[in-house]
Amino acid sequence: MANTVNQPGGPSSTAANPPAIDPVWEVVGDWNWTAESAHTFSDGVAQSFQGIDFTSRNTALAGTLEVGSSGLEIGISGSQATSRYYHTNMTGPVVFAALDDIVSGYSLADTVVIQCVMNPVVDTVQGSNESNQHVYGGLLVFDGGYGDPSTGNWYQANWYRGLSAATNYYHARYGGGTAANAGDNVVTTDTGGAAPRFVELVIYPGTGWSSAISLDTSIQAPFSVSTGVYYGNMETSLPQDIGSGGTISPGTTPDFTLRPSNIKVGMWAAYLTLGGGLRASEITVTFERFRVLKRKS
Repeated sequence: MANTVNQPGGPSSTAANPPAIDPVWEVVGDWNWTAESAHTFSDGVAQSFQGIDFTSRNTALAGTLEVGSSGLEIGISGSQATSRYYHTNMTGPVVFAALDDIVSGYSLADTVVIQCVMNPVVDTVQGSNESNQHVYGGLLVFDGGYGDPSTGNWYQANWYRGLSAATNYYHARYGGGTAANAGDNVVTTDTGGAAPRFVELVIYPGTGWSSAISLDTSIQAPFSVSTGVYYGNMETSLPQDIGSGGTISPGTTPDFTLRPSNIKVGMWAAYLTLGGGLRASEITVTFERFRVLKRKS
C-alpha cells in the first residue's frame, strides 16, 4: 500500500499536492525533470539545471541518456556492453552533481536526505539466458569514481530485478575500498508487486547512511516510508562478513572515504549480463523528480 501523508487542514499527498515539509527540514534542491530543458548528455560534460551542474559518466553504456518531456531517461539495451556496481566495478550510467554545490556550507555535521521518483520499465526480455540478466536503477552516493576498475567508493539504494522472473526487489549495496568482494555488502527484499518508484537515501554525520524505498508514485516526507529501510556505513577497508568471526571487530574505525569535499549524488541504471552469452533485453529507467533536503540546525 502506498504511503500517504495527511497535511494539516488538507487532503492526503499526491503528485500535485506534495506532503508538507516538517519544519526541521529545508529543501535545498528540487528538480522536476519533466519540466527541465531538454538535453542529451555527453560523457564528462556538465550541464546546468537550476544553477547546479549535472554530469554523466559511463555514458557509452546507455543507449539513451537525456532529459525530455518524460523526465531524465536512462535507456540500456543489449547493444551496449554489460554494466553494474560491484566492489571497484562502477560502470552503470549515472547523472550526478556535487553535494556541496547543492547544499551550501555542507559539512560532516549535517544530515542530508536525497530522494527521487522514478519509473523503471523492462521493455524487452530476451528469449534465452534470462538467468544471467540483471537490471537496476535508483540513487547513488559516491566520490565521482567510474569505470572498471575504479578507485571509487559508493553506496546505493535502488530497484533490482533478475530477468528470469517477474519479481521486483528493494535493493541496497555499497562497494569500493580495499576489501576483497566488498560489493557483497548487499540486501534485497521482494516488493510484493511492482517495481519501486520512490527512493530515499539519508547521509548522516560521519560515515553512516540509510535507505527507504517504496511503491509510492510521488515524493514523500523524509523518514515517512517504512519499506526498503536499510542501514550501513563506509567501513570499506573491512571484509564483507564484518562481525561474524572472532578476529573481526565491528568497532574498527570507519574509513572517511566519502567526505564533503568529494561526495557526489546522482541517479543511475545498469544492465548486467553474467558469464557472457546472449544479451538482448532492454530497460528504461525514467527519473521524474530529484530532491535534496538538509536538516536544520
